[in-house]
Amino acid sequence: MSDKATSSKGAVLEEVLRAYFLRSGFFVIRGVPFRFADEDLTDVDLWLYERPTGTSRRVQICDVKYKQRPKAVERIFWTSGLADALAVDGAYVATTDKRKSLRAVAEKLDLQLIDGTDIQRIQNSQSMIDADRISDEQLAILLQVVDKGFRNKALQEARIDILSAVSDGFGAPSAVRALEAFGRLATAATTYHPNSNAARAAGRLAYLAAAIACQSLDYVSVGAVFRTIEERRDLLLKAVRLGALSSDDGEKTLRLAIALVEKYAPGGKGAARAVETGLKRDLERIPAEIVADQAIKLLKMDQLFLTGRELEHAAYHVMLPPFDVLGILTKSMLGALLDYSGVDRERFANAWIGGQEAGMANEVTHADFKNGSSQKKLFSDE
Repeated sequence: MSDKATSSKGAVLEEVLRAYFLRSGFFVIRGVPFRFADEDLTDVDLWLYERPTGTSRRVQICDVKYKQRPKAVERIFWTSGLADALAVDGAYVATTDKRKSLRAVAEKLDLQLIDGTDIQRIQNSQSMIDADRISDEQLAILLQVVDKGFRNKALQEARIDILSAVSDGFGAPSAVRALEAFGRLATAATTYHPNSNAARAAGRLAYLAAAIACQSLDYVSVGAVFRTIEERRDLLLKAVRLGALSSDDGEKTLRLAIALVEKYAPGGKGAARAVETGLKRDLERIPAEIVADQAIKLLKMDQLFLTGRELEHAAYHVMLPPFDVLGILTKSMLGALLDYSGVDRERFANAWIGGQEAGMANEVTHADFKNGSSQKKLFSDE
């Protein structure tokens, strides 16, 4: 079997297993990059976020291998190490190998095994087939087509950045990363020619970023699950404003930075106070209340996690749903994210219309090419 054929079957298996976990109530992302010291080390085949109860959350990963000789034992040990490196709550190994001895090895390492027999049963289930979804490979092609027209890789890189946010620090850090990405992509969707491939592609990624923002805030909220609503709101406000700095380690890093300014910068204590005052002033300007208040409303109804799932489903739906056809609660959360990002709701709602299948839209229009400089600006670091 050629490497290309094996790779193709592996991708199909990943999509089948993603559908399986989605139908089991998980929030699932495929192909999450794992970086360390600014180097891309590997991809997590399936990144899984679960809400077992109202007071608990669980993050897990799934390694998927489709090969004639999958070397399942090696993959079990490798996945165990990756789970430790990512500090997740658990891991699955999915392999086409059917040897019964593998389950004992997996259990010894506290991993869940999906073996060849399980995979065959899942693949044979017609309920796993979801004709309404596009695959990650199809999404990547859509983004490539648009980027090729602009002669850059802005949308492709935006997708990688969104996905890597969950492995770089799920919770407050990924919430801030996802909110920043959503703002850029929602703005882009309103800038491109209405109903163009470019507007739709940016819209899909905006939905995906919004989904990760919702799940990140849902994860953060568990830190105050037994506290008052006001305390949970304060926790979310802190997460949106401070991101990685909202953790204990982040606060220690910030205090250390201020101390170093006081010790070594000209002006000493005066300079340190000025830096701290300026930082607090800038953070207070962030309209975090818009996001936190809406998130709290959904949390009170146990709907924030489900809203994230609906946004993910919208991002991958064959017929990309416009803003106006989303569910009421999902639309209210998305509206809050638009307000937070300073994006006009009506313009975003009119960026594309429904009823056109993915991959069947017209080629990128001349108007989009005229806005090429706008795309460069929207996705720059400035």
